Amino acid sequence: MVHPRTALIASSLTMAMLAAACTSSSATQNESPTSNNGITVLTNARVYTLNPDQPWAQALAYDGDGILIAVGSTENVLATAGTGAEILDAKNNMILPGFGDVHVHVVEAGINANLCFMSGQDLPRLEAEAAQCAKSQPDSKWVMAAGPSLFDLGNTVGPGNSEELPIDVLDRAIPDRPALILDDLGHAAWTNTLGLRAAGIGPDTPDPQGGVLQRDPASGRLTGLLLENAQQLVRNAAAGNGDDNYAGLLTAMKELNANGITSVSDAGGFWAQNHPAAWERAQTEGTLTVRAANSLYVYPDLDIDSQLAEFESRFDNSSDLLRFDTAKIYIDGILDLGTATLLEPYDVPVDPLYPSGFPYFTAGQLQTYVSRLHQLGYRVSIHAIGDQAIRDGLDAIEAIGDNPETIADRRHRITHTYLVNASDLVRFAQIGVVADFQQSADAIDPAYRQYLSEFIGERASDLLPTAQLLDAGATVTLSSDWDAGPLSPLGTIQRSLTRESNAVPDLETALKLHTINAAYAMGRDEVTGSIEVGKFADFVVLDQNLFEIDPTDIGRTKVLATYLGGQAVYAKPSWGR
Repeated sequence: MVHPRTALIASSLTMAMLAAACTSSSATQNESPTSNNGITVLTNARVYTLNPDQPWAQALAYDGDGILIAVGSTENVLATAGTGAEILDAKNNMILPGFGDVHVHVVEAGINANLCFMSGQDLPRLEAEAAQCAKSQPDSKWVMAAGPSLFDLGNTVGPGNSEELPIDVLDRAIPDRPALILDDLGHAAWTNTLGLRAAGIGPDTPDPQGGVLQRDPASGRLTGLLLENAQQLVRNAAAGNGDDNYAGLLTAMKELNANGITSVSDAGGFWAQNHPAAWERAQTEGTLTVRAANSLYVYPDLDIDSQLAEFESRFDNSSDLLRFDTAKIYIDGILDLGTATLLEPYDVPVDPLYPSGFPYFTAGQLQTYVSRLHQLGYRVSIHAIGDQAIRDGLDAIEAIGDNPETIADRRHRITHTYLVNASDLVRFAQIGVVADFQQSADAIDPAYRQYLSEFIGERASDLLPTAQLLDAGATVTLSSDWDAGPLSPLGTIQRSLTRESNAVPDLETALKLHTINAAYAMGRDEVTGSIEVGKFADFVVLDQNLFEIDPTDIGRTKVLATYLGGQAVYAKPSWGR
C-alpha cells in the first residue's frame, strides 16, 4: 500500500534519518542540532509504542505536519528535535497509540444521543412515554425515540394474547405525525400508521428482502414492528436533514476523542439517509477529529447492478482523514430475535417461519456482491452472528477468485463473530479474514449465555471465541459497536482480559487488538496504530500505567488527552502545555 502523503514524509526525510539515532541506545549525535521551529517534543513519558522493535520509550517528537520524527530516550529525542522545539511535560503519564475502533456507529450514536428515550417494558407504559415524547418534539415532522425492547413488544403479538397490537397503541399515543421508535439492539423499529404510510408501506406490501414487516397471525394486519432490513424503509423516510446528521457527528466525535479514539470505521454507512454527507462536511469545514475509513451499507432489497454503480461512484481512499472504502454487508440478524442464521435450527425458534434464522441475501447474491465490491477496491465488513452466517461470509470471500495474497491484503473482516463452527476457526487465518469482536458486559455475561441456551442449547456455551481465533492464528480486533455497546476501549480491554472464558491471554495482546491490529484492519497500519518514526502523531495520554495495575482496574483509567496528528483533540483541564 502506498501512503497518500508519501511526498510529505519524503520531504521530512532529513528529520527521519536523524531520528534513527534515537531509536537505538548506542547511537550518537555527531553534529550540533539546528533550530527546528514547528517541532514538538513530549518528554517525561512512559510510551508504550506497539512497535515490537522498540516497545518502550521515554519521549517522542513530531513536526509541524503531525509526523513523528523521533521516538526513544529523552536525550536522543531532544537532540533530534533541536533547540527550537516546543517541550511538553507528560508528567510521567502513560502514552499509547490512539485507539482504533473498526466497528462503531458514529453518526447514529450522535443522533441517538438527542432522541427521546423510552424505558417502558409493557404497552401501557410505552404508550404514555410515546405521548410524552411527542409533546417534547412539537415542531418536528417525525416523532423520534429509542429504547424499548422490540423483542418484548413482539411477544404481545400472537394467538391468545389479549393485548392490543403495538401499532394501535402508537396510533393512539401519536395520532397526528409519523413516529419512529428504535429498539435497544439496532435490529428493529416500531412505527405507527402514518409512519408506514410515509415509507410507502401498505397492507399488501411484501416483506423487503432481508427484512420482516411483522403481521398479526390472526388478522394479517401489520403490527408496526419492522425487523432487520425492513426498518430501513421507515428510517430512510424519516431521515433528518443535513444539519441533524452533522450535529450528531460532531457530538459523537467528542465522545470518541474523550475515550482516546483516533481512528474509526463508521459501521452504519446509510447513504440513503445522507450519513456520508455529514462526514464530507466535517472534512470540508475542518472539524474532523478522527481518521475515518467508513463503510457504506449494502441494501439487500436494491437492484444489484444499480447499487454497485452507486458504490463505484462513492469509493474514495484519497484522504488521510476521510475514506469511503468499506462495504457493510449484513448476512444475518441477532440471536435474541432468532434472526441469526445457524447451521442447525434453533432449539426453540423465535418465529416458525425462519427456524434457522433470517438471511439477508441468497448465497449467490452474497458472493456476487463480495466479489464485485472487491474488484471495485472495497474491503467488506460482514455482520455475521450465527455459525451459518460466518461460514457463508468465509465462503463468499474465499470465492472471490483473485490471487489469495490479494484477497488477504484487502483485509476483509467479519464482525461480531458470535458463534463459529470448530471447522471454520482455521479458515480465518487461511483466507486472511480479520475476526472482529465486541466484549460488552452483557455479551460475555454467563447469564446471557444461559438465556440464549433456551433458544440454541449447548451452542450458547462457547460464544465470542476470541481466544480460540487467536490460537488459530487469525488477525483479531476489538471494537465497541457503539452505541449498541459501551464505547470505552479501556473497558473493552479490561473485559477481554477478565471474561470467564475465551479471554485474551495478556495485556500486550489486548492493546494490540485495539491499536495496531485495528489500524491494519482499516488499511492504515502504515501511518497509524503504533508510535513509530514516519507515522502520524496519533496518541492518547493515560493517568496510570496499565502494566502496573490489576486488569480489573483498567476500565477506571482516565484519558487525560487525545492527539490526532500532533493536535490535541481532547484534553482534561489537568493536562496542559
